[in-house]
Amino acid sequence: MADVPDEMMAKGRLEDKNFEDSELLYRRIRPDDIEGQKITIEAIELPDMSVNREKFGPPEWLLLSDGFENWGVFKFQVSHIPESLLQNGTIKYRFMPKHRPLKKNYPHSEVWAFRDGQHIDVKNSDILLDPDAHQRWRQQLAWKCRLEIVPE
Repeated sequence: MADVPDEMMAKGRLEDKNFEDSELLYRRIRPDDIEGQKITIEAIELPDMSVNREKFGPPEWLLLSDGFENWGVFKFQVSHIPESLLQNGTIKYRFMPKHRPLKKNYPHSEVWAFRDGQHIDVKNSDILLDPDAHQRWRQQLAWKCRLEIVPE
């Protein structure tokens, strides 16, 4: 891994739960997940999609890890996260950003999904995200995403 900037280290800083609607979130993208200037939905995952917060660091930090030097970065605003998905006229899923700082990556966050108020945890197979809802949510977000750093 490339040298991690000192500002990127958590150093005991706690989670920041406050997300402004205009705050940008950044995500790494493989060169294969770009069609022209558009982000494919394969670059967007649920649940617990890993992103970094603009508030705590630049998009270039996402490319510091070994193996990611030639990847790119896309961005979207917190307000672009589809807040909910309806099924039969009722809200079935809700979505929100969650700051999940790591020891060597304080800006690290995730986009969480909830079903009936319960977090759909990628490690918990008891609560699942409907495949159709998953695809619709990913497509809605993909329309809002823009390339920030073009892959090499």
